[in-house]
Amino acid sequence: MKAIVQDRYGDTSTLKMIDVSIPETRSSEIQVKIKAVNISSGDMRINTLDVPFGLTLVIRILFGWKRPRSIRGITASGIITKVGQEVSKYKVGDKVYFIQSLKAGCLAEYKTLNEKDIIAKIPPNMSYEEAAPLAFGAMSSYHFINEHTVSKGDKVLIYGASGSLGTYAIQLAKYFGATVTAVSSSKNHAILSSLGADYVIDYKINNFWEDEQTYDLIFDAVGKLKKKQVSKVLSQKGKYTSSRRPTKEDVRILQKINELVSEQKLKTYIEQVYDFEDFKQAHEHVYSKHKVGNVVISFKKRIDQ
Repeated sequence: MKAIVQDRYGDTSTLKMIDVSIPETRSSEIQVKIKAVNISSGDMRINTLDVPFGLTLVIRILFGWKRPRSIRGITASGIITKVGQEVSKYKVGDKVYFIQSLKAGCLAEYKTLNEKDIIAKIPPNMSYEEAAPLAFGAMSSYHFINEHTVSKGDKVLIYGASGSLGTYAIQLAKYFGATVTAVSSSKNHAILSSLGADYVIDYKINNFWEDEQTYDLIFDAVGKLKKKQVSKVLSQKGKYTSSRRPTKEDVRILQKINELVSEQKLKTYIEQVYDFEDFKQAHEHVYSKHKVGNVVISFKKRIDQ
């Protein structure tokens, strides 16, 4: 099968397509034929070592000293083609999406998973391309924007609202009853309004922390702010949180996300879908740090051949 690997950490010139054997499926595993792969900011940070200096050593220890050990790609969707004899949750033909933050391996024609991994079935009203980003963007956003952090009537501001986390966060905050202010460049304001943002601010011309408006929750979806910058515009009960903080990967969150998708309360915004053969262009798009919503690689052409 074809797969994407790296020969060293760095830009897209380090990525290449090679032939590898289809992995064997053990008794507790499922085999997934990959249909779509999400290329996320998480992929970018690992592949390029674009992390705070203190985390560089951690990344090398976890993923490989000179290069990532495994096939690249951490979130994907596909259809189950084999199940081990001990598997009870899934069957051949099930459509699923999943995340493999440490193991990666999604940028390949087939992937084996343990049935205890972070996997969920794709809701009937969602395509493979729309489902691929859920286990990264939607699950991460749910960690910060949920029934415990947002109450009806709250004023929520989302900074960096045009990225994957931000576009999901807008919808989640609206679902939990908040009035949402989204901060991004003006070219993306129409998109953010269509996703539910009540107000939009252009960060290039307006520092929201200098205004009089206060917020009950400020979510920095791109990890660029500091709490001291925004403390003056937090309400008396207001809280600041940032995507710099670690999130928890939990199948139960994917189940909640599926409920929202099925209720048409949450959708995936995709800026562009690339063919598998155009994997370098897809990564370049993400590495530019100017994507809107999500960038997805589709295996449709290869599968249909």
